[in-house]
Amino acid sequence: MNKQEIELEKLVNEVDATNVSVPPLFELYTTVFSIALSIMLFSYPDMIDASTRLYYYMTMIMPQTAWAFSFFAASMFKAIGLLWDKNFMRITGLSLSVVMYAFLTFCNIFSFPSIGSITFSLMAIFAGLSIPFVKHTSIKYRR
Repeated sequence: MNKQEIELEKLVNEVDATNVSVPPLFELYTTVFSIALSIMLFSYPDMIDASTRLYYYMTMIMPQTAWAFSFFAASMFKAIGLLWDKNFMRITGLSLSVVMYAFLTFCNIFSFPSIGSITFSLMAIFAGLSIPFVKHTSIKYRR
């Protein structure tokens, strides 16, 4: 190896040795979004009114309190998994979020085009895409 390759190899080994973790920004966003959604569903018990076409399918799947508990459970799995650095809890929380946001996409797709159908479909897609990155990200600094 020549001198430049040796220097490059040293640099690569140095970067590998630092093992700086990348924060999971979208996972943090979905956690906060799920918490906000569950608080909103708990705070306003008549928010989902089955008489409108938009919420009819949501109430057919489950009542509003069940939606709130589901989003709260998903967010707590993600939050506790991030705090305790438990990847299986983070994956479980993200998987629950994918399912919940896919249900909301299904419920909102019947009134397409709507902000809800686009927002929840993107949340489901990006939460699903975040699952493979769980093992490479953390909120803790590692040395």
